[in-house]
Amino acid sequence: MTLYYVLAWLLPLAAGAGICLALERAPLAPGAIAAALGNGLLLGLLLTGTLVALTSGGDTSHAFQRTAPWLAVIAVISALVVFRRGVVASAWQRSAERASGVNGSSETPPRMSAWVWLWWLLLAAVVVRLFVLGSEAWLRPTFPWDAWSAWSVKPKTWFLLDHYIAYVEPSRWLAEPAIAQRTSAVWDYPESLAWVQVWFASAAGAWNEPLINLAWTAVLGAMVLLSYGQWRVLGIGAMLAIVLAYALVSLPLIGAHTALAGYADLWLAATFAAAVLAWLRWIRQHELAQLVLALLFALCLPMIKLEGAVWLFGFSLVVVFGLLPRRWRWRAAALVVLVAVIGIALGGFLLPLIGLGWVRVSWGQLVIPVLGALDLHWRPIGTAMLSGMLTLPNWHLLWYLVPVVLIWRRQVFARDRAAVALGVLLALCVMFLFVLFFFTDASAWAENYTSANRLLLHITPVVVTLMALLLADVSLRSRDTGREPPAPTDQG
Repeated sequence: MTLYYVLAWLLPLAAGAGICLALERAPLAPGAIAAALGNGLLLGLLLTGTLVALTSGGDTSHAFQRTAPWLAVIAVISALVVFRRGVVASAWQRSAERASGVNGSSETPPRMSAWVWLWWLLLAAVVVRLFVLGSEAWLRPTFPWDAWSAWSVKPKTWFLLDHYIAYVEPSRWLAEPAIAQRTSAVWDYPESLAWVQVWFASAAGAWNEPLINLAWTAVLGAMVLLSYGQWRVLGIGAMLAIVLAYALVSLPLIGAHTALAGYADLWLAATFAAAVLAWLRWIRQHELAQLVLALLFALCLPMIKLEGAVWLFGFSLVVVFGLLPRRWRWRAAALVVLVAVIGIALGGFLLPLIGLGWVRVSWGQLVIPVLGALDLHWRPIGTAMLSGMLTLPNWHLLWYLVPVVLIWRRQVFARDRAAVALGVLLALCVMFLFVLFFFTDASAWAENYTSANRLLLHITPVVVTLMALLLADVSLRSRDTGREPPAPTDQG
């Protein structure tokens, strides 16, 4: 392992975490550092891919040397802003207060309770889980068929050729044989992750797939860390947050996408979760910087995978809906529905979706430029969907627990604006999946238990966040004292 490869991890983390810490306000809330590190690693990797695409298309084997100075400059500038705003000073002060007691007392701190030991045990379980999944990715080259045939083919080609070459549709490739270009069945897939792979290959000095694929383990770690940190900032207790963090990292399908690295779905799930959690902080605490961060992550969604365009569209609708004055929200929603109905009655209308182009919506049909025409009619695949969610070893007991929590804690929606907003967003996501699977040829994805689970994966971290909001005021109380279990004394 070379110094370049080590720096290939440290520079995106420093740049991304610096940006996220610069957006935090002092004094830091519990969990803020964990949130900044998790968000920072994910943001840093996405930023790195963008910079590599801009700087290294003509010399991919030296992508690291061309891009690293830009990341270093961003990291330094961000660090200066962080120190200037006193964020680090507030973190040190908070740590010192916790170490010596809130009032500066030097008394011996009390022994850790069983709850704190349990918190550390679950944290260790999360770390062990990440280590095991990373070891699996380290042991083999890119293994899943879709991973090497769809997602790795472009970066491997660019790196081995030492320059960028366009991938075009097959008909154009056949019509222009003299032009240096290539084609594949998925020639129009987004390329952000391809440039991230070029970054790590350049730093490693070769197309070393185990070293490249460790990025998937890092993304899962970032997703769990940012989720835990943002939950804590949103007021979720440390015990509940670590329990849900372990529940998230232990889901079998998430583990499969990490160990068998190469798919884009885990990246999309992490980025969607990051956008939603930053948005929830803006709703709860009116932090404009978090709204900016949410929109930044949301705009990355269609750059990762085509389905990201749909999640971006739904997310944008809910964000705009929430920005309207309360008396105008339902009127605006009714107006949107009315315009859509009239448009369909008049023969259809065009809907612009970033990443998908102009989608034509008409009665009984959707025409998506990159997918073609989708005929809409009912497909009875309910049994297959329920089997995939409830009987196959993909999700543990998640989809059993979600309806129980929704029913048991339904009263939270009456008093928590953030829970309502998140519920509306997830309702839109579920509506999209319902139409996709029950009314289009994508029903085959549910019947053969393939992409249906992958699409559910995209929203799973957000579903866990909704459970965190609903369970936030359910206390784990000590049986003998009747008091809340003490939180661990770390900043995260």
